Amino acid sequence: MNEIINAGINVSLVNINTSDFGFKPDVENNRILFGMKALLNVNDDFVNQIIKNRPYSSIKDFYQKVKPKKQPMISLIKAGAFDEMMDRKKAMAWYIWETCDKKARLTLQNFPTLLKQDLVPLDTEERKLAFRVYEFNRYLKAICKVKNDSVCYHVDNRAIDFLVEIEVANLINSDNTLNMKKWDKIYQSYMDVFREWLAQDGQEILSELNTRIFKADWDKYAGKANLSAWEMEVLCFYKHEHELAKVDFERYGLKNFYNLPEEPEIEKTFYKKNKPIHIFKLCRICGTCIAKNKTKGTVTILTTNGVVNVKFRKEYFALFDKQISEKGLDGVKHVIEKSFFNRGNMIMVQGIRLGDTFVTKKYASSVGHQLYHILEVNDDGSLIL
Repeated sequence: MNEIINAGINVSLVNINTSDFGFKPDVENNRILFGMKALLNVNDDFVNQIIKNRPYSSIKDFYQKVKPKKQPMISLIKAGAFDEMMDRKKAMAWYIWETCDKKARLTLQNFPTLLKQDLVPLDTEERKLAFRVYEFNRYLKAICKVKNDSVCYHVDNRAIDFLVEIEVANLINSDNTLNMKKWDKIYQSYMDVFREWLAQDGQEILSELNTRIFKADWDKYAGKANLSAWEMEVLCFYKHEHELAKVDFERYGLKNFYNLPEEPEIEKTFYKKNKPIHIFKLCRICGTCIAKNKTKGTVTILTTNGVVNVKFRKEYFALFDKQISEKGLDGVKHVIEKSFFNRGNMIMVQGIRLGDTFVTKKYASSVGHQLYHILEVNDDGSLIL
């Protein structure tokens, strides 16, 4: 694809009405159409469905006819499949709003969600106490409920102390069980505080909650809405400008790989047991990872000038190809950091050119490291590494 594009041939993005399984010529518009099978999260059955239900007049028409699952639909939007119908970012916003778990109305059933979104006001003593009663009710159900008994709750010392504090210790039976019917009436009376709040400010709270639900899905699926990053993620190809196009090359000593000599420049030589040992002049290049080979310890990167294979020592490659996880408070493993070499990650490497390969290298006297993960490119061309 890089050779085709450099030869001046137009490779178009996916088009929902005309693209096929594979790449194909679009004679009328003098271009090559991207093949849908090459998209991330898109399989043969889904492509067959798309072709079968054509044509589509809008993204909404497509959604109603095909009823796609979320991940394939996100891939199509990011790939520009609906660009001729709607601005890509607006298409993403429409789809996420259409499918996010927004609420039509609010009741106390939504209270856990409102708490999670930090939307419950605890600005009065009455509300603070009602919240404590709510938490206590959760404690009863989680800790004090007797197994295989839907109505019997055996209260422990902690529960007794709270019931005494709110002056309803009379609900405790002689065997330390709780009269749940009477407790529920008291519990509901405390919750009236929040029912009144929802009745008074419900529409405003509903709007804010739905905005936050939408924003959470947007962050999960769309991120920073960088069209170039979207294209790399689902197409492994930049139709828009390369994400590293505006990097300040001079500031970081970055070079065009194709302008480097195929044999590295010797900076100095010293001898060990009469054998010459060359110290080469090191340079840096940067690019977006598009493939990796664990066996060979190589990463293929797409630079702003073309595709380059980067060779690491195998143990060094393995170190930065690891995924780091840790167990959270919920007992579930969470990914803290993925491999540096995952597709779409941007890296900067230091080393030498040897023929068609860039070999990473560092000497004791070298400044910096042989590998950096580029997290972000700032507007002034500086990098967050």
